[in-house]
Amino acid sequence: MLLNGFNIVDRNNRPGVLDRVGLRTFFVNDGQNQSPYSISSVSIFRLTDNSSPSTILGTDGLISSALASPVIKMNFGTVQDASAYTPSSNASGIYRLATGQYMVVLDGTVSLSGVYEGSVIPNTASGTGDYIDIWTVKWLTNSPWEIFINKFTLFDDTLFVVTEPLLLTTTHRLYPKKVKLGSKVDLKVLTEVQVSNKNITPEIKNIFKDSVITSAQMQIIKVNEDINLPSRVVVSSYEDTSSFVDVASDNTILLNFDTNILYSHPRLLDATLGPITGTYMIQVRYNILNQTIVSEQLVVLID
Repeated sequence: MLLNGFNIVDRNNRPGVLDRVGLRTFFVNDGQNQSPYSISSVSIFRLTDNSSPSTILGTDGLISSALASPVIKMNFGTVQDASAYTPSSNASGIYRLATGQYMVVLDGTVSLSGVYEGSVIPNTASGTGDYIDIWTVKWLTNSPWEIFINKFTLFDDTLFVVTEPLLLTTTHRLYPKKVKLGSKVDLKVLTEVQVSNKNITPEIKNIFKDSVITSAQMQIIKVNEDINLPSRVVVSSYEDTSSFVDVASDNTILLNFDTNILYSHPRLLDATLGPITGTYMIQVRYNILNQTIVSEQLVVLID
């Protein structure tokens, strides 16, 4: 995924110790995304150092001010727009991605500020293992502060050596295949990556079952049968979607598609799009290792 144009590895995409890792959190209230009134801080702890809440929390249910500095591996404060992010040793903000969606980024050498100061998660193999990120949040103006605890893992088994080129095969399936006009849905391209080398161990092959896709993009094309219209009209290009495409932990590529935008699409206004309902073709493009993969054309019907 991209944050202000920079590639970020999501917490669920098997992040390695050398990756720039995004810890994304979604706040939901009654089924709707909702931004809290305030986010005080996001603090990172190693899970093995804190096996129970009592080692972190005080009697008020919040992070204890009596914690020794080394226990807190990182601390992030100050909510900023995503456009403020630039990779650096001082990238210590909490970045607002959308309504109810926020992220902090592990750049490896974050300079800490505020009450909780301590060591950082090293961007080396010694930083592997399980961690928790604690978000201190106030939902409403007069609400009490409360905490939300998430988990993530940094891996080093993504670093391996092979003695022959990896033979990768990819297959793609689109879901849903039929969408009602007026819907806002996630277009999901289920992507399977297989390693066909006989001499590669199962442990290495299993890595590719988790997310190994980078720089994913999706293209949407309208198909017209009317001979008076262009047979193929690009609705959204790869470049249009590059900032909005997500990759799930199982290599599924998804794009939230609001069909209502078709009513005001420039190609409709210049009469080249044709009827809004009809057949659309979906293609994804992404990188794996040194390859750029473009999928076959996958069909979705909008009616």
